[in-house]
Amino acid sequence: MLLSMHIPKTAGVSFRKILAQLYGSGFVQYYWEITDAHGRVQREIPTGATCIHGHFMAHALADKFPEAKLVTWVRDPVDRVISSYFHRLREPDLRHPVCMELHAKKLSIVEYSRLELVRNEMTRFFGERQPEDFAFIGMFEQLELSMARFFDEFSLPPVPIPRENVNPERRTLHYEISPCEREQILEFNERDAELYASCMDRTRV
Repeated sequence: MLLSMHIPKTAGVSFRKILAQLYGSGFVQYYWEITDAHGRVQREIPTGATCIHGHFMAHALADKFPEAKLVTWVRDPVDRVISSYFHRLREPDLRHPVCMELHAKKLSIVEYSRLELVRNEMTRFFGERQPEDFAFIGMFEQLELSMARFFDEFSLPPVPIPRENVNPERRTLHYEISPCEREQILEFNERDAELYASCMDRTRV
């Protein structure tokens, strides 16, 4: 079984489309609800699941399926926070406390990055797991190379990479903000910066 941990704003929606295509009837989504490959809500994970993809902390399902292989994607922590900020401005989900505060207070990017639930979000998703516990970690900034590595390492047929949930305003790989803003956002995401560097080192091995 494959456990695909979707950290927000790390190409997880595009990866989800690929996994759904590759794993077919065995594909399961694990977000607010559990849904099977046909979109039907399930009370628990179906016994025939071969791939589970969603917003779950690594150990939550890894402990339940110890033989499964963990995979995920990571992204430069500053760009990930900025992408999250603009996504929530474009597509507000006012059930979410972070989104509610963003819109109610009209927060700036830096103010948004200070929110507790925004800070070090990648690290929270990793939870009790370390990069070495993952069978694969994709790098957002190296999307094509990482996908090629994923197909090769899991002996899967290459499929086209869809571009989903992309910010239409972003013109470059990294968001163009002032050095001061970038430094402040990084300051509130130091643990994510350390994790990202560790993941980068791991992919070079």
